[in-house]
Amino acid sequence: MTPTARWRRSTRSSPPTSSEVTTVAIHQPEYFPWPGFLDKARRADVLVLLDDVQFDRSSLQHRARVAATDGLAWMTLPFVHRFPQRIDEVELADERWRVKHWKTLEACYGRAAGFAAAAPSLRAFFERPARRLVDVTIPSVELLLHAFGVTTRVVRASSMDTPGEKSARVLALCQALGATRYLSGRTGAAYLDGAAFSEAGISVEIQAFDLPTYARHRPLPEETRGLSALDAWLCLGNQSSSLLTSLP
Repeated sequence: MTPTARWRRSTRSSPPTSSEVTTVAIHQPEYFPWPGFLDKARRADVLVLLDDVQFDRSSLQHRARVAATDGLAWMTLPFVHRFPQRIDEVELADERWRVKHWKTLEACYGRAAGFAAAAPSLRAFFERPARRLVDVTIPSVELLLHAFGVTTRVVRASSMDTPGEKSARVLALCQALGATRYLSGRTGAAYLDGAAFSEAGISVEIQAFDLPTYARHRPLPEETRGLSALDAWLCLGNQSSSLLTSLP
């Protein structure tokens, strides 16, 4: 990190108004991501889903973690990977995941307080047509954003003609959207060229997020890293939008 860069931790509790600066957040699309992903989107004016970078099979780009009776369980999308491929080029291998994932959620959350309210939206989600990975993951992001009351504009990087890689690509996306502030995750901030952002008049904030506690139908397992926001939604139902707005 260079001395000329303007870095600070984000404490914004609501999206900026039109009279304020434009804040952009960027993240690869994930399958039913964790609440921190949604909070990052909530604190921005625009969320860019970075769907045209190389697919990483070790990431959460094709899987989500939910809380089962004996710990965390994976819901994994079957895919056909022809390395190297962009995220938006990866195709689904079969259709069996639909029934399997629905049954997993029924088993894990069928008795949770918010399950009945969320079930119609989830059923519709699992019934929608899909051929590629992004046909599932991006709608899963949008479904959770809606459930948690996040109205941030969402755009796909693949729809934008922006050059560069890593930090240069992030900067180009921000500039294309007229950003004056970039909201970064802690990991992503490590490779940013702070001097380039400063020269472009774009400040960089690092997201600070601590998951609030919420009522559950049974105790969480000790290991909750990567737990999908599905957990909070299916436990809280129509009250889930208050979880993020309660943050400072």
